[in-house]
This record gives sequence, structure tokens and C-alpha cells, in this order.
Amino acid sequence: MRKLIAHRGWSGKAPENTLSAIKLALEEPKIDCIEIDVHLTKDGIPVVIHDFTVDRTTNGSGYVKDMTAAEVKSLDAGSWFDGAFAGEQVPLLEEVLVAAGGEKKLLIELKQVAGMYPGLEEKVIGLIRKYGLETRCDLISFDHKSLQTCMKFSSEVKRTLVMLGSPLLLVDQVNEIGASAVSMNHLYVDQEMVTSLSSNGIELVVWTVDQKAEAERVLGFDGAIALTTNHPERLWA
Repeated sequence: MRKLIAHRGWSGKAPENTLSAIKLALEEPKIDCIEIDVHLTKDGIPVVIHDFTVDRTTNGSGYVKDMTAAEVKSLDAGSWFDGAFAGEQVPLLEEVLVAAGGEKKLLIELKQVAGMYPGLEEKVIGLIRKYGLETRCDLISFDHKSLQTCMKFSSEVKRTLVMLGSPLLLVDQVNEIGASAVSMNHLYVDQEMVTSLSSNGIELVVWTVDQKAEAERVLGFDGAIALTTNHPERLWA
């Protein structure tokens, strides 16, 4: 059976990265994991939102790094998606960890960029430790130096390199920080890449797969590949 990861929660049915989207994914047995994104507020609190600004997914404006957690949480993060979700808040990472309770694995993307968020890695790992979820959370990032920093604070929490493109020496990059998996845009996945990763014991997560034809192409290389999707209901079969 294929492994499905709900992208930013079940973002096809509820506003992305909100507790509503996350709870929908938790309640669906055919969804295996949940992916979320984390930034750090001005007062050093990890919050779950995708963009560096709040403009697209809330009724506010500005950079997350320039706002306190209270200011971020005062915004409406649901109305843009549907009026039924009016008043939905941007959740704290801590709120998501409590809601998930280890029921399903979380893939937590650290939205670090060249040290923009000092202390992000330590704070996220600290919260994971607080709730005893070291084996139920994977840390993922495009910023591989951020994942390298994570190694200082935890060897138990697994790390996944996020990639876009056709990188050379991919296995070497994974081994450099002791990562366990690669997360790759589905357009760049080919048999050579899949075979190389598999033969080196490295898992592959593919994003963002919303159409059955895309899923079938990727799974044709290896049925064990995990699919990140906004619409898991389209990929059941």
C-alpha cells in the first residue's frame, strides 16, 4: 500500500498548516504522515506557516520574523480558504505537537535560510523532546546547514534533505549529515536516482503529487516511495 503524506495537513480540504487541516489528516487512516512548515517569531516562538510573510494565508501583512507569536495568532488564517474556516489561527508548533500526540509521524520543515532564524533548530528539537516525540518527528529542510546544526542537539531525530533539481553526488550529501531520506520534486525523479538512493538504504519522499498519473509514474520506479500530496483522496487506490 502506498505511503501518503498530507502536505501542510490535508490542505486540499482545509486551510494549509492549520489545526483543522492537521486534525483532518490525523483522522484519516489512509494518511500515514503529516508535513508542516515552521518559522520563528520575533519573540522566538516556532509557528506553523509556510511563507516567510503572513500575507498569502492570513488577513495580515508582514514577515513572521518581525511579529510576536501573539501578533501572528491574532490573525485570521482561514477565511482566505473558505468562510467556514473564518477565525482559524496560525498554530504554534507546540499546539501541533500536542494535537498530533505521536499518533502519526510529522515531517517538520525548518524554513531556515542562511541563519535567518537564530535558534530555530534548538527550539524545535527542544519542543520535540518536551513531548517525547523524537521518533515521531523528522526534520526536513532545503537549508542543509540547518539540518547539520540539528545534529548538535539530537542524533535521534531523523533528518531529510529537501531538493529541487537533479543534484550530483546526492548520496554523498545525505551521508555528510547522516540523513535518512531525500525529499525531491516529482518532476526530477528518475530510475537512476531511485536506484542509487535505494541501494544505499536512503528513503525517498516525493512532492507535491496531486494527480494519479504523477503518482503512477513515480511509483513505477519503486512502490516504496512516499508521496506528499495536497489531495490524498485522489491517490487512495
